Amino acid sequence: MKKFLSILLKLVGKLIVIGFITFVATFALYMFNGENKLIYYVVRPLLNKHYDAQVRDRRIV
Repeated sequence: MKKFLSILLKLVGKLIVIGFITFVATFALYMFNGENKLIYYVVRPLLNKHYDAQVRDRRIV
């Protein structure tokens, strides 16, 4: 029983540390507006490259 509690406390402690690190990382991402910068500098150029390469046919039938 004592061994089980020891393992359980270690597991809960690790989960708390991982949760805290995740919270700090997501809070920093939010405060520095990181998600919008990622979209502007990484995602948008890839989408522009993809859609600019498409052949368009604008004939009115």
